[in-house]
Amino acid sequence: MKLLILVLQVALVGSLTVSSGFLGDNITLASGAPPSWNLTSIEWSIFSNNTWIATYRGKRKNTERVDRYKGRLSLNIISGDLTIRNLTPEDAMEYTVDLINTQRENKGGKTKLIVKQRLPKPTIETFPCESVKGGGFQLFLLCSSTDKSVDLSWSKTTNATVFNSLNADVASTAVKVFLSTKQNHVKFTCTSSKNSETASSDVTPSCDDNEPEPTPQHHSTHRKNYIAITFFVGLLVGVLVMTVLYFQKGETNNILAG
Repeated sequence: MKLLILVLQVALVGSLTVSSGFLGDNITLASGAPPSWNLTSIEWSIFSNNTWIATYRGKRKNTERVDRYKGRLSLNIISGDLTIRNLTPEDAMEYTVDLINTQRENKGGKTKLIVKQRLPKPTIETFPCESVKGGGFQLFLLCSSTDKSVDLSWSKTTNATVFNSLNADVASTAVKVFLSTKQNHVKFTCTSSKNSETASSDVTPSCDDNEPEPTPQHHSTHRKNYIAITFFVGLLVGVLVMTVLYFQKGETNNILAG
């Protein structure tokens, strides 16, 4: 007798389906009712004690049964589908639906809801421009993600810029950019991918026209100044050392003479 009741319960509940949604989004759980059915009773419940969260009986609909779901549920009395708005982590659980049509036929089902967090957008860091011998400029871009298990890739809007990319570590990737002129603005996109989800960030690097360009003459002047300062400091230190030694020697001679 117990075995027969168990078999009937399994037949009524049916197979378990799986649905997934993102935090803050809406999701609709399908009841599985045949399109030809004219539903007279719909009961959506949670937990093992069948806590009702949305019901339709005697042509009366109630979606305000449980505080945590108040204002977030919509029940379609034609299809029996249940919509949950503004998903939260606590919504991730199994939902049970029980249906009855005008012919007194019963049907049930279970849906396991998985609530996921959206993939965070990657962060792009731009490093200062450097002039290149023969003309043009180069700079580095670094793309990183807080999610350590994503794949990062680069793309650009035009082939006017030549670049090579390399992976700095498992959660970041760098790209070397060459710009023929300071006005050569090219948009670069870094995309992070995980399973079937993607997220991307854009940047349009350029060199600042107000930034003085380093030239061989500037480098030569800086080098000469550095050498002169180094020589002067060394000379000053040498004079101070010789002066200290001279006075120490004089004091020693006075002591011996006394």
